[in-house]
Amino acid sequence: MAGVRLCVVGAVVAALLTSACTVRPELDSATGCGPVTYADVRGHRPSYGSPQLARFANDHAMCAGRWVPGADEWLVPQGMTIADGTAYVASFDGTKLAGHRLCTMQSMDLKSGELIRSRYPVVGQVGPRQPTECRHGGGVVADEHGVWLAETLRLWLLDPDTLEPVRGWALTDPVRGSFAVFGKDGRLGLGRFRAENPARLWWFDVDAMLASSAYVLDEGDAVDAVRIPPDVQGALWAELGGVGPGLWLARSNTSCGVLVGPDGTSRAFVPGAEGMALTGRDQLWVVSESGSRLYQEKGRPMTPMLARLDTSDITQWTAPACTL
Repeated sequence: MAGVRLCVVGAVVAALLTSACTVRPELDSATGCGPVTYADVRGHRPSYGSPQLARFANDHAMCAGRWVPGADEWLVPQGMTIADGTAYVASFDGTKLAGHRLCTMQSMDLKSGELIRSRYPVVGQVGPRQPTECRHGGGVVADEHGVWLAETLRLWLLDPDTLEPVRGWALTDPVRGSFAVFGKDGRLGLGRFRAENPARLWWFDVDAMLASSAYVLDEGDAVDAVRIPPDVQGALWAELGGVGPGLWLARSNTSCGVLVGPDGTSRAFVPGAEGMALTGRDQLWVVSESGSRLYQEKGRPMTPMLARLDTSDITQWTAPACTL
């Protein structure tokens, strides 16, 4: 791919430090930390799983939690972003097999937890092709154009009010939409998940995409690319705790979470962590799949589906104790 620079995102081990702070259960608090308890998590409590949240390294920084509407109906959250107090969450039905895990998109009021709108399935059209259903949406980001929903083989631009696709693009191998991120200068990043081998994240010029009538994106359309580690499930371009600005990567499986910063340091993170969003300086929200019914049935750690962490002391966060 001509003109595309490849960078390696490394990971080093952070020193073991401890920290403690006062529990502040209010959801919209700008300060304070935890760990929060199961009773502190707001929203409709699921009828399944442990009545206690699992402990994890650095959970002193988890200040608040939220259940996603529909947890009892086997929704498995995969991607999330927040815009103007509204959380947009992409999930799949945990009762379905892999090829039939169609996308559910929800918008919810972050403060009240009330569901604003839900769309299932998400059906759209890519260029002149026949309408098709979104499957296993894994990346959600938002800008002035709307809400962007990335799945493995397609990228959708949704109306933020109706959650209906207004435009779609097909992704050509090796480009994949396992997760999405907005980076420096408003570039849209689409990243590929690999469980064992390093993968790549491709950067695209949003204005050029929208100005073109093309409906297929391949690596030749990318303006840049970076190499990323295995097991990346989500990303955020930000400055956290004075580190950055740069690319933060959430690496996880349903039992372990690792946050890799632009400084190359790996820090323990929420198990099952995927998409991330900021609602203020050092107010980091993350979506986790581990607290879903599908993975609670498999004995995974109980986590809030949405969790807010105070990252002001992130340079003191401890290294991961779990392995991916």
